[in-house]
Amino acid sequence: MLEKEFIVKKTDTAKALGSGGLDVLASPALVAYMENVAFLHLEDECELGFTSVGSAFDLEHLKPSLVGETIQIKILSKERDDRRVDFLLEAYSQGILIGKAKHQRFIVSKEKFLSKLNIEI
Repeated sequence: MLEKEFIVKKTDTAKALGSGGLDVLASPALVAYMENVAFLHLEDECELGFTSVGSAFDLEHLKPSLVGETIQIKILSKERDDRRVDFLLEAYSQGILIGKAKHQRFIVSKEKFLSKLNIEI
């Protein structure tokens, strides 16, 4: 998957998430949209028992978006170095660039990752 669309919900606003006081798309929600696209893209590549986890994120949120708007997230590029995967992503609303980001994920063994928390899968 190289792109996916999201509809801005009231629960995705800065006011609802506590990151601001307006009913516009919150930066944390935009990050979640972008991480979701990168995660889903990598799930197709992961071997059984493996997944990807986010490790770094650098967002430029350029323009506000209202509840009900459709946000399109696109993966522009992906570079993989063993377990590390670096993404460049962009977000659009009505064909206008509203955000861009660099995102890093690591491919990990689910069992090994969760063992650090003493959780069984």
